[in-house]
Amino acid sequence: MKTTVGMMTVVALLGTTTGALAAATAQSDGSQLAINIFLGMCALIIVVQLFPMLFMLYGLVKGLTQGRKEADAVPAEVVVDK
Repeated sequence: MKTTVGMMTVVALLGTTTGALAAATAQSDGSQLAINIFLGMCALIIVVQLFPMLFMLYGLVKGLTQGRKEADAVPAEVVVDK
């Protein structure tokens, strides 16, 4: 009985290691470069879309800091001849 339990334990331990060894030797199909190019293009699209946001933020800050100076320069009354 002890021999049977011992053999079953050895078979159980060796049987589980073959699956782990088989998974460790995965083959690559060479598509890593294509995946990196695709992810790079996605990142480029996101970065390019940030430029208009930065320009608008710059204009907003510039308008908030210099807006009062332009409002004071406008004459209080404008007369139009018809």
